[in-house]
Amino acid sequence: MNIVKAFDNWHKTRRGYATMATIELALAYLIGSRALDTGSWWQYGFTLLLLIGGIQNVIQFIRKK
Repeated sequence: MNIVKAFDNWHKTRRGYATMATIELALAYLIGSRALDTGSWWQYGFTLLLLIGGIQNVIQFIRKK
């Protein structure tokens, strides 16, 4: 439980938002590219979730000054 709380505290920092946004947007790009090749609906869905999470982290990064 302590590890989860430590990760949550780190994620709410400016560096945490930037790191998670970068990871999520990169994964969204990779899985989205794969989804275009295969036409798999679950990959499109996962790409959408990662894209929303990445955008949310970018917004939080900008707001956190």
